Amino acid sequence: MGNGTVSQWKLILYFLLQWTWGIPQNIIGGVLFLACIKKKHSRFMGAAVTTWHFPYSAGCGMFIFINDFNHIPSTAPFKEKRRHDLLVHEYGHTIQSLLLGPFYLPIIALPSILWAVLPFFQKLRKEKQLSYYNFYCERWANHLGDTFCKNFRLQ
Repeated sequence: MGNGTVSQWKLILYFLLQWTWGIPQNIIGGVLFLACIKKKHSRFMGAAVTTWHFPYSAGCGMFIFINDFNHIPSTAPFKEKRRHDLLVHEYGHTIQSLLLGPFYLPIIALPSILWAVLPFFQKLRKEKQLSYYNFYCERWANHLGDTFCKNFRLQ
């Protein structure tokens, strides 16, 4: 998996927009980052990526928190591809943060969290055989991630 390289001016613009227009979610992401300071960290196209042991992954401003997939044997051929695809999806959430600024939390983050964790929605997805990514904010994150990270997809 490539780390993703972005031109210097795009990184500056990304950082500037995240810490002005997207300040609310970046403060939350920064606090989570500091709470996970002893976890494994990396960078992906300007975003700070933290690998944690939490069962959910998340994008919060320019911070990405991704499951460590320790429950999947390291020999599983799909493990690295699944991790990369999830990273690209969460990067899509960082782009949503850039586009929506302070509106990201009520329009994307809150509905996404509720869709992921509420038993009602978990049961609905199971009964109707709905993909988690059918929900508008998740589908849009996939589209944005695929668009902005197309050169970094695994084959």
